[in-house]
Amino acid sequence: MKIVISSAGRRAHYVEWFREALGRTALSGEVIAMEYRLHSPSTGLADRAVPSPAYNSPEYPEALREWCRAERPDLFLSLNDYELQILSGGLAEEMRSMGCRVAVLGAELQPIVLDKHRMATALAERGIPTPRTVLGSEVDRIRSSARSGDRFVVKHRFGSGSTGLRIVEAEALPDAVEQSAQTALGADGLPAADGPAATVVQEALPGPEYGVDGVFDVDGRGELLGVLARRKDLMRGGDTDVATTVAPEPFHAAIREIGAMLRPSAAIDVDLRDNADGEPQVIDINPRLGGGYPFCHRAGADLPAALIRSAVGLEPDPELLRYRVGVTSARREEFTVVAAPR
Repeated sequence: MKIVISSAGRRAHYVEWFREALGRTALSGEVIAMEYRLHSPSTGLADRAVPSPAYNSPEYPEALREWCRAERPDLFLSLNDYELQILSGGLAEEMRSMGCRVAVLGAELQPIVLDKHRMATALAERGIPTPRTVLGSEVDRIRSSARSGDRFVVKHRFGSGSTGLRIVEAEALPDAVEQSAQTALGADGLPAADGPAATVVQEALPGPEYGVDGVFDVDGRGELLGVLARRKDLMRGGDTDVATTVAPEPFHAAIREIGAMLRPSAAIDVDLRDNADGEPQVIDINPRLGGGYPFCHRAGADLPAALIRSAVGLEPDPELLRYRVGVTSARREEFTVVAAPR
């Protein structure tokens, strides 16, 4: 079995855990790191490192097609939101015709989750709780209805993670939008040219924030295999630094609805925050393996093994997605050798 993890970057633990899962599943195979920077930490832990053009370069689509024709991978996972956008535009279907399962949304659905404004609209239309969200260019409208003390989140419309993030009160919104827009990217991953419209403004919810993984089959049928959840206790640089695992049941309904709406493959990473009544609302969706899953892995979950079983047609094993509740873990740094003299 050939598993490709593309654009893993510093999330090299995924490469390591998929390699371990292959062994535990008693399957022969290899985990391949595909990167345009071969000094990425993930290349040092993979069975094989494959150089690739940058996802936003003209050479990328044909290079990936040629490699897939020659190598015939079984499962392709990308950890980069903008690369997923490129794959969803028809390239993933070509790879599937070669027998590869590609964890990416359909061409009509991927742009919805990349665009945080469209995503909020789609969630609201389906009745999935989500905070009010407007474009940064509409900041005057949201200011006019704001009450004293109301706080708002400003972030990039097509951002990945927490890029461009500002949390301010209403009077500071124009400056926050302007500052965020200066570093905003467009849907193609290149600097955006539409100013404030490249940002969104969302009402800030007062409760704790949760990271939740919806685990689905890899064939895009939308079959939910399990839900993994943790409370974000401490953030650093847009990433969760400390988190505590929590029971998944309160998030099942939202994840099922999102699954029905998006028909995802493999895993989606959903951020939710409680409103004043303690009800979780969806604030972001990343249709890929996310940065918060490791907190559940350390509590006993084995998402990589669950996906491998799905890819080879084995019956789901619910035990793989069970974990201990109340486990607090902290992120740490490691060093990986990526090149050495023979």
